[in-house]
This record gives sequence, C-alpha cells and structure tokens, in this order.
Amino acid sequence: MKTRSKPPMKQASADPRNALLASMLIHRKILIRLFWGWLMLSLVVSGIVLTLEIYRVEAWVYQLALKESASFSGEAAHNLDSIDRSAFEHLTKLARQLVEQHFLVVELYDRGQQLKLEAVRSGKELSEQTIDQYRHRFPNEQEFSHQLHFVNGEWLLVIVVPLKDAKNTKIGYFEGIYQVDRETLVGIEQEIFRTLAFVTLGISLTTLLMYPIMLNLNRWLISLSNTLLKGNLELMNALGYAIAERDSDTNSHNYRVTYYALRLGEAIGLAPENMRHLIAGAFLHDIGKIGIRDPILLKPGKLTQEEFEVMKTHVLLGVDILSKSSWLGGARDVVEFHHEKYDGSGYPQGLKGKAIPLNARIFAIVDVFDALTSHRPYKKPWPVPDAIAALERDSGSHFDPQLVGVFARIAHRLHEEMSSLEEHRMEMMLQHLIGYYFLAAPNGAAAKKHSALY
Repeated sequence: MKTRSKPPMKQASADPRNALLASMLIHRKILIRLFWGWLMLSLVVSGIVLTLEIYRVEAWVYQLALKESASFSGEAAHNLDSIDRSAFEHLTKLARQLVEQHFLVVELYDRGQQLKLEAVRSGKELSEQTIDQYRHRFPNEQEFSHQLHFVNGEWLLVIVVPLKDAKNTKIGYFEGIYQVDRETLVGIEQEIFRTLAFVTLGISLTTLLMYPIMLNLNRWLISLSNTLLKGNLELMNALGYAIAERDSDTNSHNYRVTYYALRLGEAIGLAPENMRHLIAGAFLHDIGKIGIRDPILLKPGKLTQEEFEVMKTHVLLGVDILSKSSWLGGARDVVEFHHEKYDGSGYPQGLKGKAIPLNARIFAIVDVFDALTSHRPYKKPWPVPDAIAALERDSGSHFDPQLVGVFARIAHRLHEEMSSLEEHRMEMMLQHLIGYYFLAAPNGAAAKKHSALY
C-alpha cells in the first residue's frame, strides 16, 4: 500500500462574511414577518370595523323602515291586493313624503309580491332603474331583507319589510331604497382610520418589545442550527479527505471539482437547494471507494475486466453509505449517477440523456476536466484547450452537450483561478462559498436561469 505524508487536516473555521450574511438574513426575515403580520392584522381589523359600521347603518335603516312603514300598517293598512282610487292617492301621498325625507325610492307590493305603488325622488330615476336589475329577496313574516349596492358612485341600501294589518296578518311588503349619505360614509372612514391608527400604534409598540426577543430567540436557534450544520460540513469535508487519502496524493481534487461544479451550477442558474446537493455530491462523489480493496484501488496499471467490475461497485457502496445519513441524502444524485453517459452506455443503470439527474451531468463534466488537466503519476496534465476539445468530442455521447457548451466558456478562467492557489487557499475560498449556500442563501431563492432546460 502506498504511504504518503500529509499535513493534519484543519478544522473549518467560521468565515466572518458568512456570519454577517446570516445575521443580515435573520434581521430581514424577522422584519418581513413582522411587516406581514402588521399588514394582515390591519386588514383583518379594518374588515371587522367596516363590517360593524355597515351593520350599524343597516340596523339604523331597518329601524327607520319599520317606523316609516307603520304608516302603511296596522289601523292605517289598506288591502294592497285591491286598491281603489282614493286609497291609491292616499298611499301615493304618504310614499312621496317618505322619498322627500329619507328614502330615494319607496315601493309597495301585495301579498303576491306584485308591485302596486312606486315613488321615486326627483333626479334619482337612474339609480332606481339600476337597482331594478338586481333581484331582492322577499322576507318571511318575522324577517326583513337587506342588500347593499354600489351604484354610480353611491352606496344604496335596499330594505324590504313585511306589512301587516290590525289583526297582524301580512298584507304585503314595504321596500325602501336608502342612500348612505356622505356624512355617514365620512364617519365610517374616520372610524376605520382611528381604529387603524390605534392598531398601528399597538403593533408598533408590540414590535419594539417583541423584536429583540424574537431576534435573540432566532439568534440562539440559528446559532444552534449553524453549529450543527458546521459539524455536518466538517464531517462532509472529513469524508472527502478520507477518500482522497486512499485514492489520490492530495485533497486538491475534491476542492477543484467542487469549485468547478459550483461555478457551472451558478452559470446555468441552479437553485440554492440543488446547489447544496451538488456541493455535497462533489465532495463525496467517490465515497464508495473506501470499500474497495487496495490491490484494485491502488493498482498502477490498467484494471482487468474482473477488477473493473469490482471497481464499479464503489457506486452502490457509496449509495449505501449515504443512506445512513438523511443530511447527506442530497449528494446521492452525484454519487450514484456521475458515471452514467449521455448516450446510455454508462453505469450503474445505463440512464440516457436527461434521465440522468442534472447534478450528475454537471459533475461528470467537471470530474473528467479536472482529471485531464491534473498531474497524475501515470500522466502529465493536459493543456486546457486540449481538455475542452476532448469534452466537446464526447459531447452528446458521454456528456450533456448543452452543459459542455456552457462549461467551455468558463473553463479557462476557472482553471486559472484554481491552478494559482495552494491547497489551503482553495480550502479557505471554498469555505466561504460553501458557507454562503449552506448558511446564508435563502431556501426559496429563484434561479437566475431555467436550469430545467439542462
């Protein structure tokens, strides 16, 4: 077995920029939630106040309708089923008096709900014609019906009450259309405004009291969550390091392929949640090789067919290892499918085209690119143009052609950025990038482009 000397692995330290991003995110989330809470409470209270005010006006108009309809009920009642000329003139006179005082329209109906008499205030004929388009409900003996309509910029309340004679027998119906006057509307608006002012003041004072409490509580929860997350990230890094310890001379390969994959994911607008899964998968892509025996894993020459079949089992071994951790479950797409090929000739399932998960298609490209451009005991690194040309030759057979096209445009820059860094500098840079996506990036952030196209 090969022996190699490596510096001890450093513990991932908290990047102050990530802490600042996380702190800003906490403040923003709390303020947004407080604002929406204020807005929803204000709307609910406004709705309640408006409903109560309308109910108050309706109750007042109902009492007014009962009072005014008394002129047509009791001892003064006429048989509306058959009205003579004298009775008609008398009832018309009473109705005209009401429309001059309180109502825009007064109508009398007989027991069969047939219109017998109508009086309309001068100049309000259009409102009456508009109201006639709506069907009103005739109430039972002990009820009344009411409807509120907004007509030609006016609030009109239609009240229908039953009429009864001296023997308390229903003889017909009285309908009055009442216009909610400007003074009443102003009163309703003022009441709503006063209530909203009190609500706003109350919520503001409550917010001043609750904000530091919520902030401290969220800070404690976020701190605990970040501590757990930091531990998981360190575990992920440690596992990646353990794989590199057995399969390569340094851990730089993991850092480079993770960086390349991350930048390619950004280039196609991969959503933050998928980006987190891609990062984890890049770190752990060959985790199953821990279970491959050294004579095969470390063999310097070409593997026999039987040995290659054993080597391929590292995929299923890796899937089995990931199944023990729900947090690492997002890495499965890369671990299980990064050896699939676009034309269906890969393994373990022979998936074809876009049936291969997107993260696996991304990683397959950057993994081969880094293998080609990196030094190995058995080969020298390829020039970047030659490596890109190789990717393009296998575009459509091994690799997703759309993703290759995107990566070809950024590969030179990415390789220059990583080739100039020592391993510890790579680690520091990745800590910041990974910290952003795991600690600060919002879960619901929208992708810049439609990654579904890939």
